[in-house]
Amino acid sequence: MGTDKVRAMSYAPILAAAFVLWPLMGLLGGQGYAPLLGLAALPALAFARPKWPPTIYAVLAVLFVVWAAISEFWSPTSTGLISGNIFEGNFGVKASSLRIVLTAAFGLLAVGGALQVASGTAQVSTRVMLGAFAAQGFIVAVSTIFSGPLIDLVYGDDPTQAGSGIQNIGRNANAFALILPVLIAYLSARPQFMWKPVVALLVVTSLLIFTRADTQSAIIGMVLMMAAMGLIHALPKNGFRVLFTSIGAYIASAPLVMGAALKFLDAYNIHLPGSFQSRAWAWHVAISKISERPLTGQGIAASKTWNDTYADYPAWLAQLPDFWAAYEVVPGHPHNMALQIWAETGLIGALLAAFALIALGFRLPRPDAMRADIRYAIAGMTGVAVSLFSFAYNMWNEAFWSTLILAAVAIILLSKRERASL
Repeated sequence: MGTDKVRAMSYAPILAAAFVLWPLMGLLGGQGYAPLLGLAALPALAFARPKWPPTIYAVLAVLFVVWAAISEFWSPTSTGLISGNIFEGNFGVKASSLRIVLTAAFGLLAVGGALQVASGTAQVSTRVMLGAFAAQGFIVAVSTIFSGPLIDLVYGDDPTQAGSGIQNIGRNANAFALILPVLIAYLSARPQFMWKPVVALLVVTSLLIFTRADTQSAIIGMVLMMAAMGLIHALPKNGFRVLFTSIGAYIASAPLVMGAALKFLDAYNIHLPGSFQSRAWAWHVAISKISERPLTGQGIAASKTWNDTYADYPAWLAQLPDFWAAYEVVPGHPHNMALQIWAETGLIGALLAAFALIALGFRLPRPDAMRADIRYAIAGMTGVAVSLFSFAYNMWNEAFWSTLILAAVAIILLSKRERASL
């Protein structure tokens, strides 16, 4: 047995060991997914082999990360790469640019290592991974159904800490939503009819859990997941090209498209429900900031300095209780990564990100050339990711990107498992 084959086979169990920790990271609120990616990626130094010439989508993605890091130089939030003293216990990596560069580097290593796993050598590792995902689903269900008593038990009577507990449950639900397409695709592809009701039950139960957890991003993610899977089914030859080109076009045209949508809502005095209305107002502010520096953007994490409160917008405040006057319209970030890319990295960053996704869509094999479970897992995860991208996280949230990268690695690992008649 050759050395290369031994190396390739050895990485699958390492990934399986990392995925065993997946439910625990979710239980802790998802902030552990970034270190987990690092732990999974570092051993890949022994397995990953750089591909030359590199694929166009990888080059464009790296250029986007480099451009975002360069924007640290004109970002109003820049305070240097690191802060504090490791010996005093206050050491920290404050620079968003360094965190996103490290996440991208670890992601390339993990993906590269997973691609080197030999087909047919991940049978046990895949089962371990799927078991971990099922365990996370069970944890999400229990923590959501019994959220009240559990939060009281863990956080006590402190309302601030209780709020953190509710957020952690929501983040865990979002993380489960990202890998839910893997479970659905895997079970759906099983030939026995008995698995069809299991899949239906998993979908319905997940939707109910996400509704109870009040995570609208995961709920919309499930809708987009099914839509993306349906697109791949309807377009077996060009489905991925259409899917990723649409996402790229969405990023490239975000200020125009979303600006037009917001104007439509204002013109007809349409008010969105709950938190979506506050997001819409944040998007108004983000679009106005884009116009200030449309080419290069205001710099990475600049949205942290947008301190406009509802008191600065009397028309909006008139629709809210008076105590909202002191709240920031953009609470740290605009809750839409497409607009945040435009606002902080400008046209240059938006085009690099958009063309990277379009290139990925053209680089992926045709859907009908893939196993059924793999093509539907890719499509479904993409749909969920678009929802979280559009409504939930900060663009530079390394925990989110680490979760997404690990979820993509999970699909690669699944593809290395041999299945009959798929």
